Amino acid sequence: MQEMTHRLTMDLRRLSFENHDSCLSCGHAFQEGDTSHLGYGENNEPLYVCDSCSSSLKETAIRHYYIPRPYETPDQETKLWRYMDFTKYVSLLSSKAIYFTRTDCFEDLFEGAKGIRKNKERWDSYYLEFFKNAIMNPPEGYVCELSEQEIEKDAQRLLKEMEVNGEDHKKRTFVNCWHENEHESEAMWRLYSSYLANAVAIRTSYKGLYESLGRNPSVNIGRVEYIDLNKNYAGPNDAFWRKRKSFEHEREIRALLTDLKCKEKGKLIPCDLDLLIEDVFVSPHAPEWFIHLINDINVKYSIKIKVSKSQLLEKPFF
Repeated sequence: MQEMTHRLTMDLRRLSFENHDSCLSCGHAFQEGDTSHLGYGENNEPLYVCDSCSSSLKETAIRHYYIPRPYETPDQETKLWRYMDFTKYVSLLSSKAIYFTRTDCFEDLFEGAKGIRKNKERWDSYYLEFFKNAIMNPPEGYVCELSEQEIEKDAQRLLKEMEVNGEDHKKRTFVNCWHENEHESEAMWRLYSSYLANAVAIRTSYKGLYESLGRNPSVNIGRVEYIDLNKNYAGPNDAFWRKRKSFEHEREIRALLTDLKCKEKGKLIPCDLDLLIEDVFVSPHAPEWFIHLINDINVKYSIKIKVSKSQLLEKPFF
């Protein structure tokens, strides 16, 4: 077996990120526990392959134990909306960057939570047994020589570390949220712009968001899954992709990144506004002059998108 060189170019990282679930040579759909191989072929072209195709690698950069993503990736043309007030819209244009909020700054106290406190005893019991079994059954070639007391102590330590890491993870995880919908949403106007007359919504697509961020493999973009935390838990790797059922109306697509060094409450990630912004809409209650203002602001920042007024207040006939 080739020694890994750990030479991970951006092209190779993008290749594995965009084709996470299958071998690029034979199309094999990876299953949890499979090994995925990243490396380079005869002409130094980046490759992402399965065990059966790994012989095609002239250089192996790294091997991964394949784990499915904790989120579902939308189709490329899935429509995404972000509702905001006027100042946030101008900030987006002037900074040419998307703001990612640190997750411990969200109003939702359950952001990143794995479950409800009253059910924690069942969670602890499950993972305590999980860690004990892992310690007693080490990989091939290793022998567990620990006593029952030592195994118990090690398992308790791992359980405590997982809990501490869960709290710390909120301070190094940053999120930018979007609403998935083919049409504008009256509820989202109310919820995220307080139905203000100076509110703005921009529409993009999954492809537009991903490409506007430079196809950055460090930014994960996927659907939030809504679960009943009275009956279920979020797994250790799933917590920031799970929310309570009471938030299901949000139909959230989130962009998420991890930064171990940033101590600020949020961070700006540069984006290509021409790729990001497909349409701009103003509040159903916006006066005519506000539409002209947004058009003037767009011209100032070289945004060649015509502004439309919300269609929610179109007049019916009977």
